[in-house]
Amino acid sequence: MIKLKNGDALSVFRAGAPHVGVKGRLDLVRSKDGGKSWSAPWTAVDGEFDDRNPALGQLKDGTILLAYSIASNYDATGLKFAGGRKDRVFDGVYLMRSKDNGNTWTKPARSEPIHKFYEGRGVVSPYGKIVQMKDGTVLMAVYFEFWVDMAHESYLFQSHDGGLTWGEPSLMGRHFNETGITVLPNGDILAALRSEKGAHLAITRSTDKGKTWSTPEQLTADMEHPADLIVLKDGRVLLTYGERNAPRGVHAMLSKDGGKSWDKANKIVLAADAPNVDCGYPSSVELSKGEILTIYYQVDDAKNAPASAKAKSIVWKTPR
Repeated sequence: MIKLKNGDALSVFRAGAPHVGVKGRLDLVRSKDGGKSWSAPWTAVDGEFDDRNPALGQLKDGTILLAYSIASNYDATGLKFAGGRKDRVFDGVYLMRSKDNGNTWTKPARSEPIHKFYEGRGVVSPYGKIVQMKDGTVLMAVYFEFWVDMAHESYLFQSHDGGLTWGEPSLMGRHFNETGITVLPNGDILAALRSEKGAHLAITRSTDKGKTWSTPEQLTADMEHPADLIVLKDGRVLLTYGERNAPRGVHAMLSKDGGKSWDKANKIVLAADAPNVDCGYPSSVELSKGEILTIYYQVDDAKNAPASAKAKSIVWKTPR
């Protein structure tokens, strides 16, 4: 979810299929009143195969970027991949652009540099918020699973032409995947990565515009993931993340020093009513100073997805 320049909250989410399913599509939903009410969902992407794993962001000129991947090579049921993990096909990162607040979109275009980066060697997925630096550089987190040793690697890709072309991949973390990123007021880039093993969050930062990264340092316990990062109007950094240990739901933490330390003693419980581990994946925006809108999901019956899956939202205020 992102907050548009006109004040709307715009969210993209997966629909049409469970976690794995060839009928997967991407829908959009909008709130014009700070999360009090939401529009009916409308479809942004619904191709022949499984459209999934979106990333979303709005640039300074108002352009909205929507990135996603396409998965194929499903079996006859359409609910399982055919063969083993190495037989899965993830056909690159596709990007769409909107100039009218998400009402209409350009035709999806595959990023060829990202595709060539992993082609024939693994699978790919963008993740989280697409953000922009003060100099106009656009940043997108993309992770890969490489077949050579079945390892996950999380990279940052950069665009200097408003998201039309992408390059300059820099490794944020090996054995990490889903990564939330944000740009700090001093120009540093902060990232929170989900670990391949244990599924905890680790923090890394770049002080040279994404060229190099610090060694990731574990922040949360195992099964607490993935991350969404935003900088608040008062300068603090807000981390919202999924809690898959009982009681399950969504938690938040704050940092007042740019992510160097976190107020673990005062974790904020936003939701604790998920009946199983298929939950979380929060995304947040600041509506006004200290007032936060957070969206997340849960699946009430793991054997009946996506019918029992739901997207939920909460409006809350950060402590002083």
